[in-house]
Amino acid sequence: MEDFEEKEIKELVDKFKRMINSGESNYFDSDDMELIIEELMRIFDFKYASKAIDYAIGLYPSDPFFRILRVKQLILELELDAAEKELNEIEIMFPPTPEFYLEKVLLSRMIGSDINTFSLLKKAMDLDAEDPEIHFLLAYEYLKKREIQKAIKYTTFALSEDELFDEQLFTFSYLFEDNKQYEDAIEFFTAISNKFPLNKGSWFGLGLAYSWLNDYKSAIDAYGYVLSLDEETSTAHFNIANSYYELKDFNQALEHYKQAYEFDNEDYNSVTCIGDCYSIMGQLDEAMDYYHQALVLNPNHSDAILGIVSILKQNEKTEEARLFIEKAFSLNPQSFELLFAVIDYYEDEEQIQKLKELFELTIQQIENRVDFYKYFILYCCNNELYDLGIEILESHLDDENITFTAPYYLAALYFLNGNIEKGVEYLKNALLINYDEYSSTFLSIDPLLESFSEIKELIELYKP
Repeated sequence: MEDFEEKEIKELVDKFKRMINSGESNYFDSDDMELIIEELMRIFDFKYASKAIDYAIGLYPSDPFFRILRVKQLILELELDAAEKELNEIEIMFPPTPEFYLEKVLLSRMIGSDINTFSLLKKAMDLDAEDPEIHFLLAYEYLKKREIQKAIKYTTFALSEDELFDEQLFTFSYLFEDNKQYEDAIEFFTAISNKFPLNKGSWFGLGLAYSWLNDYKSAIDAYGYVLSLDEETSTAHFNIANSYYELKDFNQALEHYKQAYEFDNEDYNSVTCIGDCYSIMGQLDEAMDYYHQALVLNPNHSDAILGIVSILKQNEKTEEARLFIEKAFSLNPQSFELLFAVIDYYEDEEQIQKLKELFELTIQQIENRVDFYKYFILYCCNNELYDLGIEILESHLDDENITFTAPYYLAALYFLNGNIEKGVEYLKNALLINYDEYSSTFLSIDPLLESFSEIKELIELYKP
Protein backbone atom coordinates (compact mmCIF):
# COMPACT_ATOMS: atom_id res chain seq x y z
CA MET A 1 0.00 0.00 0.00
CA GLU A 2 2.78 2.41 0.94
CA ASP A 3 4.64 1.62 -2.30
CA PHE A 4 1.45 2.34 -4.23
CA GLU A 5 1.01 5.70 -2.49
CA GLU A 6 4.65 6.59 -3.15
CA LYS A 7 4.17 5.76 -6.81
CA GLU A 8 1.07 7.95 -6.99
CA ILE A 9 2.87 10.86 -5.37
CA LYS A 10 5.83 10.50 -7.73
CA GLU A 11 3.45 10.52 -10.70
CA LEU A 12 1.83 13.68 -9.39
CA VAL A 13 5.23 15.37 -8.98
CA ASP A 14 6.35 14.32 -12.46
CA LYS A 15 3.07 15.54 -13.92
CA PHE A 16 3.52 18.93 -12.23
CA LYS A 17 7.13 19.23 -13.46
CA ARG A 18 6.06 18.42 -17.01
CA MET A 19 3.42 21.14 -16.81
CA ILE A 20 5.99 23.70 -15.62
CA ASN A 21 8.62 22.69 -18.17
CA SER A 22 6.44 22.23 -21.24
CA GLY A 23 3.55 24.57 -20.53
CA GLU A 24 0.99 21.80 -20.89
CA SER A 25 -2.31 22.35 -19.09
CA ASN A 26 -3.15 20.14 -16.12
CA TYR A 27 -5.53 20.35 -13.20
CA PHE A 28 -4.48 19.75 -9.61
CA ASP A 29 -6.84 20.05 -6.68
CA SER A 30 -5.67 21.37 -3.31
CA ASP A 31 -4.94 17.87 -1.98
CA ASP A 32 -2.79 17.14 -5.04
CA MET A 33 -0.85 20.36 -4.55
CA GLU A 34 -0.27 19.63 -0.87
CA LEU A 35 1.16 16.19 -1.73
CA ILE A 36 3.33 17.65 -4.51
CA ILE A 37 4.75 20.44 -2.34
CA GLU A 38 5.43 18.23 0.66
CA GLU A 39 7.19 15.64 -1.51
CA LEU A 40 9.34 18.28 -3.20
CA MET A 41 10.33 19.69 0.18
CA ARG A 42 11.00 16.20 1.51
CA ILE A 43 13.58 15.63 -1.23
CA PHE A 44 14.87 19.22 -0.89
CA ASP A 45 13.91 20.16 -4.44
CA PHE A 46 13.30 23.76 -3.47
CA LYS A 47 13.33 25.06 -7.03
CA TYR A 48 10.17 23.16 -7.99
CA ALA A 49 8.72 23.40 -4.47
CA SER A 50 8.78 27.18 -4.81
CA LYS A 51 7.07 26.97 -8.19
CA ALA A 52 4.46 24.58 -6.79
CA ILE A 53 3.74 26.87 -3.84
CA ASP A 54 3.35 29.90 -6.12
CA TYR A 55 1.03 27.89 -8.36
CA ALA A 56 -1.07 26.68 -5.42
CA ILE A 57 -1.36 30.19 -3.96
CA GLY A 58 -2.51 31.39 -7.39
CA LEU A 59 -5.18 28.68 -7.50
CA TYR A 60 -6.31 29.11 -3.88
CA PRO A 61 -5.51 32.71 -2.85
CA SER A 62 -7.98 32.71 0.05
CA ASP A 63 -6.43 29.62 1.67
CA PRO A 64 -3.57 30.50 4.08
CA PHE A 65 -2.37 26.88 4.14
CA PHE A 66 -0.14 27.24 1.09
CA ARG A 67 1.34 30.44 2.49
CA ILE A 68 2.21 28.41 5.58
CA LEU A 69 3.93 25.85 3.35
CA ARG A 70 5.99 28.70 1.94
CA VAL A 71 7.09 29.51 5.49
CA LYS A 72 8.05 25.85 5.98
CA GLN A 73 10.18 25.95 2.84
CA LEU A 74 11.88 29.19 3.84
CA ILE A 75 12.71 27.69 7.23
CA LEU A 76 14.16 24.59 5.55
CA GLU A 77 16.28 26.87 3.37
CA LEU A 78 17.32 28.81 6.50
CA GLU A 79 15.84 31.98 5.00
CA LEU A 80 14.65 32.95 8.46
CA ASP A 81 14.15 36.68 7.88
CA ALA A 82 12.00 35.93 4.84
CA ALA A 83 10.06 33.32 6.83
CA GLU A 84 9.37 35.83 9.60
CA LYS A 85 8.22 38.42 7.07
CA GLU A 86 5.88 35.90 5.45
CA LEU A 87 4.39 34.97 8.83
CA ASN A 88 3.77 38.64 9.60
CA GLU A 89 1.92 39.05 6.30
CA ILE A 90 -0.15 35.92 6.94
CA GLU A 91 -1.12 37.25 10.38
CA ILE A 92 -2.42 40.47 8.80
CA MET A 93 -4.23 38.88 5.85
CA PHE A 94 -5.84 35.74 7.32
CA PRO A 95 -7.62 34.55 10.45
CA PRO A 96 -5.24 32.59 12.71
CA THR A 97 -4.92 28.84 12.24
CA PRO A 98 -3.19 26.15 14.31
CA GLU A 99 -0.59 25.77 11.55
CA PHE A 100 0.20 29.48 11.75
CA TYR A 101 0.95 29.30 15.48
CA LEU A 102 3.00 26.13 15.08
CA GLU A 103 5.24 27.70 12.45
CA LYS A 104 5.63 30.76 14.63
CA VAL A 105 6.81 28.54 17.49
CA LEU A 106 9.27 26.64 15.28
CA LEU A 107 10.68 29.86 13.82
CA SER A 108 11.05 31.46 17.25
CA ARG A 109 13.15 28.50 18.37
CA MET A 110 15.44 28.83 15.39
CA ILE A 111 16.02 32.56 15.71
CA GLY A 112 16.30 32.46 19.50
CA SER A 113 13.30 34.71 20.03
CA ASP A 114 12.01 35.26 23.56
CA ILE A 115 8.44 34.97 22.31
CA ASN A 116 5.94 33.36 24.73
CA THR A 117 5.85 29.87 23.25
CA PHE A 118 3.28 28.56 25.71
CA SER A 119 0.92 31.38 24.79
CA LEU A 120 1.20 30.54 21.08
CA LEU A 121 0.69 26.82 21.67
CA LYS A 122 -2.34 27.52 23.87
CA LYS A 123 -3.86 29.57 21.06
CA ALA A 124 -3.20 26.69 18.68
CA MET A 125 -4.74 24.25 21.16
CA ASP A 126 -7.87 26.42 21.45
CA LEU A 127 -8.32 26.09 17.68
CA ASP A 128 -7.58 22.35 17.48
CA ALA A 129 -7.22 20.45 20.74
CA GLU A 130 -6.77 17.14 18.90
CA ASP A 131 -3.74 18.09 16.80
CA PRO A 132 -0.90 15.74 17.92
CA GLU A 133 1.78 18.16 16.73
CA ILE A 134 0.58 20.78 19.21
CA HIS A 135 0.79 18.21 22.01
CA PHE A 136 4.28 17.17 20.89
CA LEU A 137 5.53 20.76 20.90
CA LEU A 138 3.98 21.36 24.30
CA ALA A 139 5.81 18.30 25.61
CA TYR A 140 9.08 19.81 24.40
CA GLU A 141 8.36 23.07 26.22
CA TYR A 142 7.52 21.24 29.44
CA LEU A 143 10.76 19.28 29.18
CA LYS A 144 12.65 22.58 29.05
CA LYS A 145 10.87 23.57 32.28
CA ARG A 146 11.74 20.15 33.78
CA GLU A 147 8.04 19.35 34.25
CA ILE A 148 8.51 15.74 33.24
CA GLN A 149 5.06 14.39 34.08
CA LYS A 150 3.34 17.02 31.91
CA ALA A 151 5.78 16.26 29.11
CA ILE A 152 4.95 12.56 29.40
CA LYS A 153 1.22 13.37 29.26
CA TYR A 154 1.45 15.42 26.06
CA THR A 155 3.90 13.04 24.38
CA THR A 156 1.59 10.12 25.17
CA PHE A 157 -1.28 11.88 23.42
CA ALA A 158 0.85 12.73 20.36
CA LEU A 159 2.15 9.17 19.96
CA SER A 160 -1.33 7.71 20.50
CA GLU A 161 -2.68 9.86 17.67
CA ASP A 162 0.25 9.58 15.28
CA GLU A 163 2.99 6.95 15.71
CA LEU A 164 5.23 8.86 13.28
CA PHE A 165 6.16 11.19 16.13
CA ASP A 166 8.34 8.28 17.20
CA GLU A 167 10.83 9.54 14.59
CA GLN A 168 10.95 12.98 16.21
CA LEU A 169 11.78 11.86 19.73
CA PHE A 170 15.46 12.45 18.95
CA THR A 171 14.77 16.19 19.37
CA PHE A 172 13.99 15.47 23.02
CA SER A 173 17.28 13.59 23.36
CA TYR A 174 19.17 16.63 22.06
CA LEU A 175 17.40 18.81 24.61
CA PHE A 176 18.19 16.46 27.49
CA GLU A 177 21.84 16.24 26.44
CA ASP A 178 22.27 19.99 25.97
CA ASN A 179 20.75 20.71 29.39
CA LYS A 180 22.49 17.73 31.04
CA GLN A 181 19.09 16.43 32.17
CA TYR A 182 20.27 12.83 32.32
CA GLU A 183 18.07 11.60 35.17
CA ASP A 184 15.08 13.40 33.64
CA ALA A 185 15.81 11.63 30.36
CA ILE A 186 15.73 8.22 32.03
CA GLU A 187 12.45 9.04 33.80
CA PHE A 188 10.86 10.34 30.60
CA PHE A 189 12.00 7.64 28.18
CA THR A 190 11.31 4.86 30.68
CA ALA A 191 7.72 6.07 31.01
CA ILE A 192 7.24 6.38 27.23
CA SER A 193 8.83 2.97 26.61
CA ASN A 194 6.50 1.39 29.15
CA LYS A 195 3.47 2.99 27.51
CA PHE A 196 4.64 2.23 23.96
CA PRO A 197 6.86 -0.88 24.10
CA LEU A 198 6.96 -1.09 20.29
CA ASN A 199 8.29 2.47 19.96
CA LYS A 200 11.91 2.43 18.74
CA GLY A 201 12.50 6.12 19.37
CA SER A 202 11.86 5.88 23.10
CA TRP A 203 14.22 2.90 23.46
CA PHE A 204 16.90 4.82 21.58
CA GLY A 205 16.40 7.78 23.89
CA LEU A 206 16.64 5.52 26.93
CA GLY A 207 19.83 3.95 25.62
CA LEU A 208 21.40 7.38 25.12
CA ALA A 209 20.36 8.48 28.61
CA TYR A 210 22.01 5.46 30.20
CA SER A 211 25.15 6.09 28.15
CA TRP A 212 25.34 9.68 29.41
CA LEU A 213 25.41 8.27 32.94
CA ASN A 214 28.03 5.65 31.98
CA ASP A 215 25.57 2.83 32.66
CA TYR A 216 26.58 0.97 29.54
CA LYS A 217 25.03 -2.37 30.47
CA SER A 218 21.59 -0.76 30.77
CA ALA A 219 22.24 1.11 27.52
CA ILE A 220 22.94 -2.21 25.78
CA ASP A 221 19.66 -3.61 27.13
CA ALA A 222 17.73 -0.59 25.83
CA TYR A 223 19.26 -0.82 22.36
CA GLY A 224 18.59 -4.56 22.47
CA TYR A 225 14.86 -3.77 22.57
CA VAL A 226 15.33 -1.74 19.38
CA LEU A 227 16.90 -4.75 17.71
CA SER A 228 14.06 -6.96 18.93
CA LEU A 229 11.76 -4.67 16.94
CA ASP A 230 14.06 -4.43 13.93
CA GLU A 231 17.27 -6.47 13.93
CA GLU A 232 18.63 -4.57 10.94
CA THR A 233 18.71 -1.18 12.69
CA SER A 234 22.33 -0.27 12.05
CA THR A 235 22.40 2.63 14.53
CA ALA A 236 21.35 0.32 17.37
CA HIS A 237 24.20 -2.05 16.53
CA PHE A 238 26.59 0.91 16.40
CA ASN A 239 25.46 2.24 19.78
CA ILE A 240 25.65 -1.21 21.36
CA ALA A 241 29.18 -1.53 19.97
CA ASN A 242 30.10 1.84 21.49
CA SER A 243 28.85 0.63 24.88
CA TYR A 244 30.84 -2.60 24.67
CA TYR A 245 33.88 -0.55 23.64
CA GLU A 246 33.50 1.56 26.78
CA LEU A 247 33.24 -1.66 28.80
CA LYS A 248 36.48 -2.80 27.10
CA ASP A 249 34.75 -5.85 25.65
CA PHE A 250 36.34 -5.36 22.25
CA ASN A 251 35.24 -8.69 20.77
CA GLN A 252 31.58 -7.85 21.33
CA ALA A 253 32.16 -4.29 20.14
CA LEU A 254 33.80 -5.61 16.97
CA GLU A 255 30.86 -7.92 16.26
CA HIS A 256 28.29 -5.13 16.50
CA TYR A 257 30.36 -2.61 14.53
CA LYS A 258 30.56 -5.20 11.77
CA GLN A 259 26.80 -5.75 11.88
CA ALA A 260 26.21 -2.00 11.72
CA TYR A 261 28.41 -1.86 8.62
CA GLU A 262 26.68 -4.88 7.11
CA PHE A 263 23.32 -3.09 7.28
CA ASP A 264 24.74 0.25 6.09
CA ASN A 265 27.69 -0.14 3.76
CA GLU A 266 28.20 3.64 3.58
CA ASP A 267 28.80 3.88 7.34
CA TYR A 268 32.44 4.98 7.51
CA ASN A 269 32.19 5.53 11.29
CA SER A 270 31.55 1.83 11.84
CA VAL A 271 34.40 0.91 9.52
CA THR A 272 36.78 3.17 11.43
CA CYS A 273 35.63 1.74 14.75
CA ILE A 274 36.28 -1.77 13.44
CA GLY A 275 39.81 -0.56 12.76
CA ASP A 276 40.01 0.85 16.30
CA CYS A 277 39.00 -2.50 17.77
CA TYR A 278 41.58 -4.38 15.75
CA SER A 279 44.21 -1.80 16.64
CA ILE A 280 43.60 -2.00 20.37
CA MET A 281 43.64 -5.82 20.09
CA GLY A 282 47.06 -5.64 18.44
CA GLN A 283 45.91 -6.79 14.98
CA LEU A 284 47.48 -3.85 13.18
CA ASP A 285 47.30 -5.15 9.61
CA GLU A 286 43.56 -5.71 9.89
CA ALA A 287 43.16 -2.28 11.52
CA MET A 288 45.08 -0.61 8.70
CA ASP A 289 42.86 -2.28 6.08
CA TYR A 290 39.70 -0.96 7.71
CA TYR A 291 41.06 2.56 8.16
CA HIS A 292 41.83 2.65 4.45
CA GLN A 293 38.32 1.36 3.68
CA ALA A 294 36.90 4.19 5.79
CA LEU A 295 38.89 6.76 3.81
CA VAL A 296 37.50 5.38 0.56
CA LEU A 297 34.03 6.14 1.95
CA ASN A 298 35.04 9.51 3.43
CA PRO A 299 38.46 10.96 2.57
CA ASN A 300 37.99 13.62 5.28
CA HIS A 301 37.43 11.23 8.16
CA SER A 302 39.86 12.41 10.84
CA ASP A 303 39.63 9.32 13.03
CA ALA A 304 40.65 7.03 10.18
CA ILE A 305 43.57 9.29 9.27
CA LEU A 306 44.74 9.38 12.89
CA GLY A 307 44.35 5.60 13.07
CA ILE A 308 46.67 5.09 10.11
CA VAL A 309 49.20 7.60 11.41
CA SER A 310 49.16 5.97 14.85
CA ILE A 311 49.88 2.52 13.40
CA LEU A 312 52.70 3.90 11.25
CA LYS A 313 54.20 5.48 14.35
CA GLN A 314 53.87 2.21 16.30
CA ASN A 315 55.75 0.51 13.46
CA GLU A 316 58.45 3.20 13.75
CA LYS A 317 57.58 4.56 10.31
CA THR A 318 57.63 8.20 11.43
CA GLU A 319 58.66 9.65 8.10
CA GLU A 320 55.96 7.67 6.29
CA ALA A 321 53.44 8.92 8.87
CA ARG A 322 54.42 12.54 8.16
CA LEU A 323 54.18 12.04 4.41
CA PHE A 324 50.74 10.49 4.84
CA ILE A 325 49.59 13.48 6.92
CA GLU A 326 50.76 15.96 4.31
CA LYS A 327 49.17 13.96 1.51
CA ALA A 328 45.86 13.84 3.40
CA PHE A 329 45.88 17.63 3.81
CA SER A 330 46.92 18.24 0.20
CA LEU A 331 44.13 16.07 -1.22
CA ASN A 332 41.19 17.17 0.95
CA PRO A 333 40.39 19.99 3.38
CA GLN A 334 40.63 18.58 6.90
CA SER A 335 39.23 19.60 10.28
CA PHE A 336 40.85 21.81 12.91
CA GLU A 337 40.83 18.89 15.33
CA LEU A 338 42.96 16.87 12.92
CA LEU A 339 45.17 19.86 12.16
CA PHE A 340 46.17 20.19 15.79
CA ALA A 341 46.14 16.47 16.59
CA VAL A 342 48.73 15.53 13.97
CA ILE A 343 51.23 18.10 15.17
CA ASP A 344 52.34 15.71 17.90
CA TYR A 345 53.97 13.63 15.17
CA TYR A 346 56.52 16.40 14.56
CA GLU A 347 59.44 17.56 16.67
CA ASP A 348 58.75 20.53 18.97
CA GLU A 349 60.85 22.95 16.93
CA GLU A 350 58.98 21.97 13.74
CA GLN A 351 55.45 22.23 15.04
CA ILE A 352 54.58 25.91 14.45
CA GLN A 353 56.01 25.88 10.94
CA LYS A 354 54.22 22.61 10.14
CA LEU A 355 50.93 23.98 11.50
CA LYS A 356 51.27 26.94 9.14
CA GLU A 357 52.02 24.67 6.18
CA LEU A 358 49.03 22.41 6.86
CA PHE A 359 46.84 25.46 7.40
CA GLU A 360 47.87 26.76 3.98
CA LEU A 361 47.16 23.40 2.34
CA THR A 362 43.70 23.41 3.90
CA ILE A 363 42.67 26.98 3.17
CA GLN A 364 43.59 26.64 -0.50
CA GLN A 365 40.78 24.08 -0.83
CA ILE A 366 38.13 25.90 1.21
CA GLU A 367 35.32 27.68 -0.63
CA ASN A 368 33.79 29.36 2.43
CA ARG A 369 36.90 31.05 3.79
CA VAL A 370 34.91 33.47 5.94
CA ASP A 371 33.61 30.70 8.19
CA PHE A 372 36.94 28.87 8.08
CA TYR A 373 38.79 31.84 9.55
CA LYS A 374 36.05 32.37 12.12
CA TYR A 375 36.12 28.80 13.41
CA PHE A 376 39.92 28.72 13.32
CA ILE A 377 40.07 31.78 15.57
CA LEU A 378 37.44 30.30 17.90
CA TYR A 379 39.47 27.09 18.09
CA CYS A 380 42.63 29.02 18.91
CA CYS A 381 40.86 31.01 21.62
CA ASN A 382 39.15 27.99 23.15
CA ASN A 383 42.51 26.20 23.34
CA GLU A 384 44.56 29.30 24.34
CA LEU A 385 46.62 29.11 21.15
CA TYR A 386 46.74 32.89 20.90
CA ASP A 387 50.26 33.26 19.46
CA LEU A 388 49.52 30.76 16.71
CA GLY A 389 46.26 32.49 15.79
CA ILE A 390 48.00 35.87 15.67
CA GLU A 391 50.90 34.61 13.55
CA ILE A 392 48.67 32.91 10.99
CA LEU A 393 46.04 35.64 10.83
CA GLU A 394 48.57 38.45 10.41
CA SER A 395 50.05 36.56 7.48
CA HIS A 396 46.61 36.58 5.80
CA LEU A 397 45.61 40.21 6.24
CA ASP A 398 45.60 40.69 2.47
CA ASP A 399 42.80 38.11 2.09
CA GLU A 400 39.72 40.13 1.11
CA ASN A 401 37.51 37.48 2.74
CA ILE A 402 38.46 38.86 6.17
CA THR A 403 39.00 42.55 5.44
CA PHE A 404 36.25 43.60 7.86
CA THR A 405 36.62 40.85 10.46
CA ALA A 406 40.38 40.28 10.81
CA PRO A 407 40.93 43.40 12.98
CA TYR A 408 38.28 42.12 15.41
CA TYR A 409 39.86 38.64 15.50
CA LEU A 410 43.34 40.04 16.09
CA ALA A 411 42.05 42.44 18.75
CA ALA A 412 40.47 39.50 20.58
CA LEU A 413 43.62 37.39 20.34
CA TYR A 414 45.83 40.17 21.63
CA PHE A 415 43.51 41.09 24.51
CA LEU A 416 43.18 37.47 25.59
CA ASN A 417 46.94 37.02 25.29
CA GLY A 418 47.56 39.97 27.61
CA ASN A 419 48.84 42.44 25.02
CA ILE A 420 46.37 45.24 25.70
CA GLU A 421 48.24 47.84 23.62
CA LYS A 422 48.06 45.80 20.41
CA GLY A 423 44.50 44.77 21.23
CA VAL A 424 43.46 48.43 21.50
CA GLU A 425 45.21 49.22 18.20
CA TYR A 426 43.34 46.55 16.27
CA LEU A 427 40.02 47.21 18.01
CA LYS A 428 40.13 50.90 17.09
CA ASN A 429 40.62 49.96 13.46
CA ALA A 430 37.84 47.35 13.60
CA LEU A 431 35.32 49.76 15.14
CA LEU A 432 36.12 52.39 12.52
CA ILE A 433 35.49 50.13 9.55
CA ASN A 434 32.83 47.76 10.89
CA TYR A 435 31.26 49.10 14.10
CA ASP A 436 27.94 47.25 13.85
CA GLU A 437 29.63 43.86 14.06
CA TYR A 438 31.46 44.39 17.35
CA SER A 439 29.02 42.27 19.33
CA SER A 440 28.50 39.32 16.98
CA THR A 441 32.05 39.21 15.57
CA PHE A 442 34.18 40.35 18.50
CA LEU A 443 32.51 39.99 21.90
CA SER A 444 31.05 36.59 21.00
CA ILE A 445 34.55 35.09 20.67
CA ASP A 446 35.06 34.85 24.44
CA PRO A 447 32.88 36.13 27.34
CA LEU A 448 36.08 37.35 29.03
CA LEU A 449 36.34 40.18 26.48
CA GLU A 450 33.39 41.98 28.07
CA SER A 451 35.36 42.35 31.30
CA PHE A 452 38.04 44.64 29.79
CA SER A 453 37.42 48.29 30.66
CA GLU A 454 39.46 49.35 27.61
CA ILE A 455 37.05 47.48 25.34
CA LYS A 456 33.96 49.03 26.93
CA GLU A 457 35.44 52.53 26.61
CA LEU A 458 36.36 52.07 22.95
CA ILE A 459 32.95 50.69 22.01
CA GLU A 460 31.29 53.69 23.61
CA LEU A 461 33.82 56.16 22.18
CA TYR A 462 33.51 54.96 18.58
CA LYS A 463 29.72 54.66 18.64
CA PRO A 464 28.40 56.41 15.49
